[in-house]
Amino acid sequence: MSYTAKDIVALRSKTSAGMALCKEALENADGDMEKAVVYINEKSDAVSRLHNMTGAKIGLCKIAFKDAEEDFEKALDLIEERGWASDPVDTVEKPKEGMIGSYVHGTDRKTVALIEVECVTDFVAKNEDFIQFANELAKQAAAMKPEYVSVDRIPEDKLSELKDLFKREALEEGKPENIVEKIIEGKLNKFYEEKCLLSQKWFKDDTKTMQSLLDDAIGRLGEPLKIGRLLVWEFGK
Repeated sequence: MSYTAKDIVALRSKTSAGMALCKEALENADGDMEKAVVYINEKSDAVSRLHNMTGAKIGLCKIAFKDAEEDFEKALDLIEERGWASDPVDTVEKPKEGMIGSYVHGTDRKTVALIEVECVTDFVAKNEDFIQFANELAKQAAAMKPEYVSVDRIPEDKLSELKDLFKREALEEGKPENIVEKIIEGKLNKFYEEKCLLSQKWFKDDTKTMQSLLDDAIGRLGEPLKIGRLLVWEFGK
């Protein structure tokens, strides 16, 4: 494969096309982003996508696309320059199907992990690849015991508490004030890597993060995936 999951997401951002069409376009263009954009413009309604991305009226989108000689990105620029953009139309596919991945750890069965993984379609929810991915996330949770799914799920008061603690530690250790902020940033990043599932390294291969596994799964399955709730339950704790 000559493209990555990030390329699919980037192409979707550039064109407002669906994930499946972006994947198809990159396959047909052998990973070439410019050729993939041309493919999408030929296969789908560029005017509707301009409307979705900018909120501009359909008629104005038609004018911009024509004036841009059917160059999608130039048309986007023209709409912006002419002040035609409004609030973009919300066409992002929202997860509405999925499953709970589960794993009971060890022969003593004293650690269990449950993780909610959402997708868009029932077709993907029943896909064996999706099921294996959800259960792999649960295995990771049981092994590494994250407290949060991702950095943006950490409560603000918790972050403030950590920053204050790390600052006090640095100052108590006599660190110069001009490097305290870098020390805080470094310690926060370490906390994220230990406590946030998507920032953790995969326990089976530490060259990969769980975020990279999620990106790969999105690329393979061709639609948005979202990790919902996370529970790690240890016997007696």
